Amino acid sequence: MKELFSGGAGILVGHPLDTVKTRLQTIQGYTGMLDCMKKTVRQESLFGLYKGMFMPVMSAGVIHSLLFAGYGIALRQLHKNESNVEARKDLPMLEILFASTCGTLLQVAPVVPIELVKTKLQVQRENVSHFVAHSKNLYAGPWECIRDTVRHEGVKGLFKGGSVVLSRDVISYMFYIPVYEGVLRTFRKYDLEGTAAHLLAGGIAGVFAWITVCPLEVLKCRIQSDKSHLPIKASALAKEIYRAEGMKAFFRGAVALCIRGFVVNAAIFVVYEKTVHHVSKL
Repeated sequence: MKELFSGGAGILVGHPLDTVKTRLQTIQGYTGMLDCMKKTVRQESLFGLYKGMFMPVMSAGVIHSLLFAGYGIALRQLHKNESNVEARKDLPMLEILFASTCGTLLQVAPVVPIELVKTKLQVQRENVSHFVAHSKNLYAGPWECIRDTVRHEGVKGLFKGGSVVLSRDVISYMFYIPVYEGVLRTFRKYDLEGTAAHLLAGGIAGVFAWITVCPLEVLKCRIQSDKSHLPIKASALAKEIYRAEGMKAFFRGAVALCIRGFVVNAAIFVVYEKTVHHVSKL
C-alpha cells in the first residue's frame, strides 16, 4: 500500500512540465520552456498542458508500486531475517543499487506502452474536442490512440522505443534511490531529518535521475511521437539528430525535466517515507 500511495504523488503538478518537456524535445519553434508553456495555453487553453495525462494518472500508483515493491523484495532477499529492512538507515550502498535495479526491471514492461500513448497525445497541438468531429490525423483520447497503433503496427507497436526506455530507466534508477539515500545520510550528519529533509533529498534524487538520461529521453520521445508507423533504429536516429541539430539537441527540455524531476520526486518520497513510518507501526 505504501508504494501505491507514493506512486500517485505529484502527478497533477508534474504533468504540465512533462508536456512542455516532450514538446521541446520533439517540436521545433519554441525558444524555451516558458515560450512553450505560453503558446500551448494560448492556442489550446490550460487543457493543452494536461494532454495525455489519463494513463499516467491511472497507472502511476501501479508503476511506482512495482518499482518500490521490487526494491523491497530484493532487500528482503538479502536480509531474510529482517521484517522491515526498507526502514533501515545503514544499508550498504551496493545493496541499495542492486535493489533499485531489480525494481526498475519489474516496472519497465508496463511503462513502455503508457509512455508511448502519453507522448503521442502530448505532441498534438490542436485542441481536440470530445464532443465534435475531429481531424482523422488526431486522437480524441488514449483508447483511440491505442486502437490506431495496434491497427497499423500490431500489439508490438505499443512497445515502440522499448529498448530506449529500458536503457533510460536502468541508468536513471541507478541514481534515483541511491542518491536519495546518500543525501539523507549527509543530512543526518548535521541532524537534519523530517519532512523537509525528505522533500529536498527526493527532489535532488529526481534531478540527478533525469538529467543523466536527458539524451535518451529525447530519443525516446522522438521515436514514440513518430507518425510513420515504421520501425526506427535508435542509433540511426541519434546520428541523424547529431548531424542535423548538434549535441545541444540531446538536452532540449532539460530545464523542464529537472524542475519536474524535483517537484514530483520530492512529493513521492515524502509520501513514501510517511507511509513506511505508519505501516511499520501496524
